[in-house]
Formats: sequence, C-alpha cells, structure tokens
Amino acid sequence: MLSIIIPIYNSAQYLHRCIDSVLRQTYKDIELVLIDDGSSDSSAEICDDYARKDMRVRVLHQANQGASIARKRGIDVAVGEWLTFVDSDDAVEEDYIERLYDAAIRYDIKIAACNQIQHKEGTEIEADKTGKTVLLKEQELHKRFFKYQFWGFWGKIYHRSVFENTYFPKYTINEDYVVMVQLFNRCKQMAYVPMDLYHYMVHEDSLSHQKLSLRMFDEYHNKRWVVGYYKNNNRQYVHYAEAQLVETCIKLIGLVGENGTFEAEKKQMQEYLRKHIVGIMKNPHLLFALKCMALKRCL
Repeated sequence: MLSIIIPIYNSAQYLHRCIDSVLRQTYKDIELVLIDDGSSDSSAEICDDYARKDMRVRVLHQANQGASIARKRGIDVAVGEWLTFVDSDDAVEEDYIERLYDAAIRYDIKIAACNQIQHKEGTEIEADKTGKTVLLKEQELHKRFFKYQFWGFWGKIYHRSVFENTYFPKYTINEDYVVMVQLFNRCKQMAYVPMDLYHYMVHEDSLSHQKLSLRMFDEYHNKRWVVGYYKNNNRQYVHYAEAQLVETCIKLIGLVGENGTFEAEKKQMQEYLRKHIVGIMKNPHLLFALKCMALKRCL
C-alpha cells in the first residue's frame, strides 16, 4: 500500500481539486491521510466529508503546528509501505503514483521523483510525459540538488524506512530542504521520471511582494542547520551548503536594510559572515559578485 499525506491549513478553495486528483489515481492500493493543521475556514469540514464518502480517506485534526510537523504526524499514522506528499493547493496527474512506483521498483530504490508543471490558478497546461526514467547517482543528485532541484517533499514517493531517525525542523521556511538533505545523504541515489506529473499551482498572493517578518528568518536557521549537518555527516558537500547559507544572509540583510527592524537578526547574520569571511572568499561555489556582497554585508 502507498499512503498519500496532505497537510492542510485554510485551503478550502483548492481542496476539492487536490483531493479529487489523488483519489482518481490509476494505482489503486492507496490510503489518503488528511492532516487538518488547525484550519479556521471550511477545510476541516471538507476533509470529514471525504472521509464519510470514501473508506480510503482518513482525517486527523490538530492545533496549528506548521506543515513540517503535520507531515511528520502523517508519517507516524500512515500504514503504507510507501509514502508520498501533496500540498493542499496543488494537484497530480492520474498516473502520478503508478509511474513513480514503477520507477522505484525497477531500480530497487527508495526514492523516486518526477517533474513539476507550474502554472497559475485557473489555467490548464498539458503535461509532457515523453521523458525517459533515469537513475541519478550520488554526485549527480547532489549537484542538481544544490542548484535548487528536488527540494520539495512533493513530487516524490518514498519507502517509509527512509524517514527513520529523521529530524523535522520547527522553522517553517525551507523546512523541506532540511529533511531532503538527510534523505539524500542517507539514500545516495534516486530514480528520476522526467515527466510533468505534479501540478504546482501559483497563486496571485504568492506572486506579490511579501512584507518582511520574523518568520522569514526561519530560512537562515534552517540553512545553518544544514551546514552543521554536512560538517558532521558528509563534508564533501559542506561548501555547497555554506554557499547557500551565504546567499540567504546576503538576501535577508539586504531586506532588513537600515530601518532598525529585526536588528538582532541582522547582527546575527552579519556576525556569521564576519566569522567565516575567509572561507567565503575561498568557496568555489560562490560567484565573485556574491563574495563581494558578503564582504560588504559584514560592515
């Protein structure tokens, strides 16, 4: 059996499309685990209605704790040998699970991933399914990962054993990055199905400028955790992780500016840059322009 886990928070306007796309999968041996993460709209009622109508659907309600903790709870209660995650405002092709499961079995591997097809709410784009499945080995997988590929939980299936002793962060921005680092370091290889099987929906509010908030600094904490993880577990990729942390520091310090807001967070990142500036200047994965910006942000 394969368990599909959907963390849900105030997604009522998208939820029917998401759940319907999961329930019409060509791969039939599934259960759907809906984690209502303290929604204040009608999401909880929609979930309960699906559970009454379809025996494959299970619903858990909890106080709001964020998507990362909601996914962890879904893993804990799921009964499937295999797991996949879908965001509540997205959708999947009807052969999403079948193609990924076939790829995982073919290569006798514990993670398989597909392409996403990104489009705005209300638009339809035909999925490209002409790609040929390949096996990505460790160096190629990490190289692509550190170019911002395969970061999300979604668009993949996992053998449940890969989540044993996995840390799920409390910080809510780039939390997927923290978990995927651990999984890829543990599994080393991944089957890749280069087909558009996952629909990542872009909403108007996500395209607008988001006001700087304390939560945005979660990205710094999560990326710093990843640097420490690689130092302790796989040092050959430390420079990649450090480069991404430096990019985050540069971005967030720039957003803070000199208006006095979030000054403590700004000083923390400046201190990191100052302490590591020699290594930053030697990092082969940072462009010269970024090194200069890091040096400027230290001041």
